[in-house]
Amino acid sequence: MTRRLFRFVVRATFALAAMSPAAVSAQNRATVEVPADKARVTGQMTIDYASRSERSASGIDTYEIQELKVADLFIMRGTVQRQPGARMTYSLRYDVFNPANPSQIARDVAILRGDLPIDAKGRYLPADGNLRIDVVKGQQSSSKFGGVLQGRRVLKWWDVAERLKTARAEADKIYARVIEGKTVTITVKNPDPLGFENVALAAGPFSFLVPTKVTGNLDYDYELGNWLTDGGGLNFAYTIGDRPYSDKVTGSIRYVEEEGSFTDPAGKKRDYTGYYDYNLRWNEQAVQNDQSFFSSSQSQDADAFFSSSDQSKPGLYGRVYYKDTEDYCKKQKTDKGEDECVGPTRSEVVYDLKAVGLTYQQLAYWMKVEPLALGPLTDE
Repeated sequence: MTRRLFRFVVRATFALAAMSPAAVSAQNRATVEVPADKARVTGQMTIDYASRSERSASGIDTYEIQELKVADLFIMRGTVQRQPGARMTYSLRYDVFNPANPSQIARDVAILRGDLPIDAKGRYLPADGNLRIDVVKGQQSSSKFGGVLQGRRVLKWWDVAERLKTARAEADKIYARVIEGKTVTITVKNPDPLGFENVALAAGPFSFLVPTKVTGNLDYDYELGNWLTDGGGLNFAYTIGDRPYSDKVTGSIRYVEEEGSFTDPAGKKRDYTGYYDYNLRWNEQAVQNDQSFFSSSQSQDADAFFSSSDQSKPGLYGRVYYKDTEDYCKKQKTDKGEDECVGPTRSEVVYDLKAVGLTYQQLAYWMKVEPLALGPLTDE
């Protein structure tokens, strides 16, 4: 690339980033629906669980994100290191697409960096670690994360069996959603909530991607390994220009434990040992208390509840594939006195998600939630 062309790309890429708030409101790209042919989240991540491996003395888990492409907005790449039960340390770089010409990309425009400390109660505290997005090119700025993310009660893989015993003896929770005009329910034994307590998601890497507050729970089902929302959902609040917006995200991320193969977005055939099936809806029809319930069995209700066959409504759909290996794993005794790996020592992860009917702001804030909750979301 010539120097003259490079300067053009940088100027065009940061045209929106350098706008005043009023100009950004007039442009209003944040509220534009992502075109269907662009609305994909694809890329790879490799997780090295050194804390579970006999080969490593560091005890530091490393998440290496390789070219995680979010529509025609940005590409994330870099590393997150985790000291289990203590902190997450972020160094993720953003490459951004030129809004005027998405075939042009500016590299290393912004950085998600800082620490995410974990206190004795399992709470993640981004403000205490100065976790932030720094825009380091063009119109430079810094925007911080804040609030409290209450992590899962079980922090160690090998404690899950004990948690399952407790769950069977404790309270049930009923989840409901409307499927084809009918209310479908499932029951989960004492789910573990991943709680968002006024979590502040940083603005950026473009200035039209505004800060967002998140409240609510994403519940974990230990028995089946699923993530799901209750009727309250996850609530996102933000302001663009002078107009306030609020969204409710409901639905599920269902875990399927099976071996198979798939063709990744780049056309390469890969093996997997399991995957997460995304069925998250934005502002879907709320469940009414007086609606009738299916009279079918629990397994049929579960199939209907988690079904992602209808992908016409605004939401995030698709799969995140995992290929787990347990080489040189640390082991714990099971109830039967047998040695068992405490969990995978390495996971190869491939994203293949699509957004339907979501705006740039909506897709961007979800892709800030996932790195923030990276530890709990990948610990199953």
